[in-house]
Amino acid sequence: MKVMENNIEQQAANKQIVTDALSESAHDFTLFFKNLFSKDVQWTIAGHGPVASTYYGMEELFEIAESPLYLRLAQPLTIKTLGVWADGNQVFARIESASVAIDGQPYQNAYMYIMTIENGKVVSGIEWLDLNAYYDIVSRISLD
Repeated sequence: MKVMENNIEQQAANKQIVTDALSESAHDFTLFFKNLFSKDVQWTIAGHGPVASTYYGMEELFEIAESPLYLRLAQPLTIKTLGVWADGNQVFARIESASVAIDGQPYQNAYMYIMTIENGKVVSGIEWLDLNAYYDIVSRISLD
């Protein structure tokens, strides 16, 4: 019984860690990654196209996938948490984001994350998002 109680406590703690991190990054979504993800995270962006891939480490994830978006935003990406659920060391989060691109156009997206938590950090996970919205802003705005 003690093992089950410990698992339930850890599951609740993992859910709270993610809930708190989402709350703390509501006005700047980059903080969610910086504060919660391990430096050597293995992160998969599901889907098709050049950014859909598995990334090994925060540096690779930000260089290839995150920075191309954030550099095109005139304001920090804000988020709204729609739900957080946990099952053992897996935490699921449904999120919506919004900002304004440097060309004045709105940017919005929706995400579903499944994250594996170890020692209070995301060590791996998978993300589903509207890649069409991502590819639109990246192809529409040249940084040259």
